[in-house]
Amino acid sequence: MLGCRMKLKAACLRRGKVPPREFRRSLRLSCEPPLLFRDSVQPWQEVDFAALDPSWQKLAGLQSAGVSSARQTIQRAYIERPRGHGKTSDMAMQIAWILLAAQHPVHGLAAAADREQALLIHNAVRKLSSANSLLCDALQFRQHRIINLRTGGQLEIISSDVQSSWGQLPDFVICDELCHWDKPQLWYSLLSSAAKRPDSILVVLTNAGVGRGWHWDVREAARLNPRWHFSSLDGVQAPWIRDEHLDEQRQLLPPPVYDRLWNNRWQHSDGEFVTLKEAEACRDDSLQERDQGESRYAYVAAIDYAEKHDFTVGVVIHEEQGRVVVDRMDVVAPSSGNPTPVAWVDRWMENIAASFRNVQFVLDEYQLLGTIQKYERSFNLQRFEFLGGRGNHALTLHLRNLIVQRGIVWYPGCGAVTKFDGQEHRDDLETELASLLLKQSTSGLCRIDHLPDGRHHDDRAFALGAACLHLARRSPPGEWMHISQPGNDGGFGLLS
Repeated sequence: MLGCRMKLKAACLRRGKVPPREFRRSLRLSCEPPLLFRDSVQPWQEVDFAALDPSWQKLAGLQSAGVSSARQTIQRAYIERPRGHGKTSDMAMQIAWILLAAQHPVHGLAAAADREQALLIHNAVRKLSSANSLLCDALQFRQHRIINLRTGGQLEIISSDVQSSWGQLPDFVICDELCHWDKPQLWYSLLSSAAKRPDSILVVLTNAGVGRGWHWDVREAARLNPRWHFSSLDGVQAPWIRDEHLDEQRQLLPPPVYDRLWNNRWQHSDGEFVTLKEAEACRDDSLQERDQGESRYAYVAAIDYAEKHDFTVGVVIHEEQGRVVVDRMDVVAPSSGNPTPVAWVDRWMENIAASFRNVQFVLDEYQLLGTIQKYERSFNLQRFEFLGGRGNHALTLHLRNLIVQRGIVWYPGCGAVTKFDGQEHRDDLETELASLLLKQSTSGLCRIDHLPDGRHHDDRAFALGAACLHLARRSPPGEWMHISQPGNDGGFGLLS
């Protein structure tokens, strides 16, 4: 009986007899367990839907279905919500409706800073179609497109390729996570493209951003323009986000980052990784730099190598009484015309292997592939992708957690180096950690970064973080703090 009703509704939808709100109330968010959208929709979602429904109907050619030609419709929307508040899934419902109900072929563009982020909308519509196969049977999913086989209407997925966006004549444009777009050129292109058609719809979906640059200018222009629908949620309002997830977020993220992601509040700058006070609290004055290891401990040694502009760092750590102990951290600073040779890495590894007998080395295979090939038969080596997104994410959050919870200690002056400019100022592990920023990509992956002024570095943090992460992963389950990865469940992973 249910199948017959859905087939009948699909037929009515093709004839333009099912308005957007009725379509949404028929949708299942999942089959197992069965979950209907109408049973979970929130008032703030309904407000955003209601603002755009008349324009979607007009675009579909259904002006007689309740949309008065004399009534001005809202064709521009700026929707700003915290993470996990259904921005993508709500847009997937609107995309599915316009592709299925339009009485003529419509062409839409979904754009994001990178292809991975842009594909989240593609995947959300696919998931919706899978849960409502009888209602959405006309939709076909290709690599970067969604096509209605009956009408030829389609959604095209694009990213930061500005050149391909010029000259487009889209019927609707979706700009996903605008606050993460590095440059405004793609935004300029899509905004001007949407203006070429009188009924074209443009929607910005985003979280709160950072700074007062062009992203903020776009936001404020939309907020003050009566022809735009502007909505911004303050704080977590979705009942499906549980308190324990938020508690975990507060522990792992710097307060400004948490405030931006989960309270949806704009920040003046990226969040600091840790404070100097938090870093200095991990200094143990009873410890000294170690030249020799002890047979009762297993050691991990990590190297971050840079030839010319950055530091080369070698660090040795071990686990003792439930905490990480930094045994030594050696730092080489290159000077003008005097780069750091790879031979330094070879000598350092040979000395560490001789002095710390039970040691495993962690090296970046892209930096030191030759060294890995040279020593992989002689030493216990582990490859680590320092520049890999998920590797950096796990490294970043795990190291910060260790520092904030004082699960790591080091000796006074750890990582100290005399700056090659010869000036007298402090430069060690603690000052580097306090100078770092915590940044987040469009896909939710975190990383540590430093100011691009030539005076700040992040090499000590990367080497230390890689060593700590490897030590945690090889420890028995339950012995170490949880290392989270971003989820793909639309809001219930650590940073999804």
